[in-house]
Amino acid sequence: MQIDSLTVDEAQLGKMAMLVAMSCDTEEARLREQLAVGPIKIGVTYVAGHLGSVRTNFIRALVASAQENGVINSDVGQVHAVVHAGLEAFHGVTPLITAWECSVKFKAAIVQNGTWVAVAVYGRSAAHQATNHERCGFGLMHL
Repeated sequence: MQIDSLTVDEAQLGKMAMLVAMSCDTEEARLREQLAVGPIKIGVTYVAGHLGSVRTNFIRALVASAQENGVINSDVGQVHAVVHAGLEAFHGVTPLITAWECSVKFKAAIVQNGTWVAVAVYGRSAAHQATNHERCGFGLMHL
């Protein structure tokens, strides 16, 4: 299925972040080209593995990706905003997953416009190969 006409207002950081997080590589490149205009900055990272290790590494990977992609700098306030938006998004994809050995694979998108930062996480989790579930989460924080 292909969706040709999609409207995104420049103030809809959450929508931008969710679209990028849910995109495949080809779609992501096109979205970055179309969305990253003016003050909009976009970063992406992937995390995968057993839930216990992903919980430990998620925020570190998110902040590193945001800095490497120029979404934020090393300013404490900007890092703090990404951390809190990331925690909110991560909680959205993991609240019902209690098994630490559960396998997860998530793509996280970080989008900011100079005032706000949005983090969207999309992916799958499975306690067993027959129980694969799609999941998404979202967080928004003022820079």
